[in-house]
Amino acid sequence: MLIKKYLPLNTLSLGLLLTSSIMLTACGGDSTDSTAPSISNLHPNSNAVTQSRQVIITGQASDDVELESVVIMSEEQSITAEINDGSFSATLEASAGQNTYSVIATDISGNETSSEESFYFGAQASAGGAHSAIIKNERIYAWGRNNKGQAGIGAITTINDDPETASAAHPTTPTLISVPSDTSSLIDSEETHFVSLAFNQNASSALDVNGQVWSWGDGDDGQLGLGIADDDLVDETNYTSPQKIENLSDIVSISRGYDHMLLLKSDGTVLAFGDNSNGQLGDGSNLDQDTPVEVAGLTNIVQISAAVSSYAIDTEGRLWAWGKNNYGQLANGVSDSDVHSTPTEINIGEPVINVASGKGHTLALTSSGQVYAWGLNASSQVGMNPSDASDEDEVWDNYVLTPKLLPWFDDVVAIWANGNQSFAQRSDGQIYPWGQNMLGTLGIEEDGNVAEPVSPILELENVTDLGNGALHTLAIRNDEAVFAWGWSFEGSLGGGESVANLWTYRLPLLVSMPED
Repeated sequence: MLIKKYLPLNTLSLGLLLTSSIMLTACGGDSTDSTAPSISNLHPNSNAVTQSRQVIITGQASDDVELESVVIMSEEQSITAEINDGSFSATLEASAGQNTYSVIATDISGNETSSEESFYFGAQASAGGAHSAIIKNERIYAWGRNNKGQAGIGAITTINDDPETASAAHPTTPTLISVPSDTSSLIDSEETHFVSLAFNQNASSALDVNGQVWSWGDGDDGQLGLGIADDDLVDETNYTSPQKIENLSDIVSISRGYDHMLLLKSDGTVLAFGDNSNGQLGDGSNLDQDTPVEVAGLTNIVQISAAVSSYAIDTEGRLWAWGKNNYGQLANGVSDSDVHSTPTEINIGEPVINVASGKGHTLALTSSGQVYAWGLNASSQVGMNPSDASDEDEVWDNYVLTPKLLPWFDDVVAIWANGNQSFAQRSDGQIYPWGQNMLGTLGIEEDGNVAEPVSPILELENVTDLGNGALHTLAIRNDEAVFAWGWSFEGSLGGGESVANLWTYRLPLLVSMPED
């Protein structure tokens, strides 16, 4: 870390801060004390991804005499951190995309130290049933299965198409999806810039820098949100290129489930559209919607997560759930086929800071670094299924109907889930997987399901984001390298001719990304 010392200054110009640099300023006070405080262990850092708009900044600060204050600054926010035995924390409200924050520590003599770090709010990697995408420099690169137009290249393609007669080349490697900001004019129109992705099954969505949402792919049940309000018809049209959802703005986060979608607005309310057969839109009904409707009763929401059910976290760390409950996804002690069309609270017992949902199971990360899980457990995606666990004295049921504290770790910093797989990133920077390992979905050499996450994915440290599909996963490392593993189908892993179709790749493969 670069350290620079300066003569006393009356003010500190934040515009001169350099990423990951520290500036020391002696500002009067006790003339015998010219040593500035020290700052270390800032988190989040190195552009790590968060799915919550409410971000807790933590770190350590110390001084050789006495520390007076630690202030966190980001854009228009200036927050005095709480300090406890040298550790500090403060809560910021993130903007969609990249965020930079500064930490300023001051001692009683007026000496100051400043450090700057960055994080990312949104999903830079996303995967569906067998298609994938990465955001690089605010541009979308997509590849993989394209039977419904979900790759977004403007045509329906398959990997077996005859190149001489096909309407477009099938995308088996990362392919730029260029979207004009004005779709009514393809001439002299600026390119749209994107900050977050939401892929699932055969449908795709993306959030742009202006808070607008674009959708393409499979339109079943109105899940693209491209219908006409109040026309009593559900538009199920498939689209082969990104289409902007009209009359929608101020969106800061998106999450795509299995045939429905959630949107988080800047005012903390939630919108939804798509399949509503189990009440997963949260509007008090079970009618499908092809335009966004408001989820009833939710305010001050900071994170959303959609699967076959729906989840949201509010500013107090309370977790809300609604929708399908056939495997106990709502953690209310039962499994049923009822319609659950309004949000109810899941009592975890401590503040929840992140939620991740697979097809039938859910993970919740708390402020203490512990993880709770519940729902379908047939493949040990919650953990310790009798068919997978080695310890017969510690096994869990096929359905876990209330939140189960996972006993393996208390230092988790991020969680991900989809299909029947679960992933946790610990404080050592490594990714620990568990659950269904059919077709190499966990990224480890072992064959068979994993009942407990004791081994990390090898040679995949310092990951900033994962994009989990049903049977394959993407990873972005902090040096911007992209990896993929799992089931190779229709180009899902992005390796082009070097990767076989209909084949299992258990260990991460490096994906070659185009140069901008």
